[in-house]
Amino acid sequence: MKLLITENTIINHGDDRGGVDAAQGDIVDVNKDTAQKLIAARRALYTDKKDDPSKGALDTASAEMLKAAEAVRKAKAAE
Repeated sequence: MKLLITENTIINHGDDRGGVDAAQGDIVDVNKDTAQKLIAARRALYTDKKDDPSKGALDTASAEMLKAAEAVRKAKAAE
């Protein structure tokens, strides 16, 4: 499942990579357990409402947030 990172963090994917740096605005693909931990720590939001187990999609990024993150990624790529 994909998450929008809301604060710089280290993600443990549970494999031999160890911790992987993720910057604010990155969209990362993680397993369900890692997603739950990042959401609980308030470091990320789900990108898709169907992945969000909370009622009312409280932990899902808005369309505006996803558009802003995409704009930042494009700007960084253009540098």
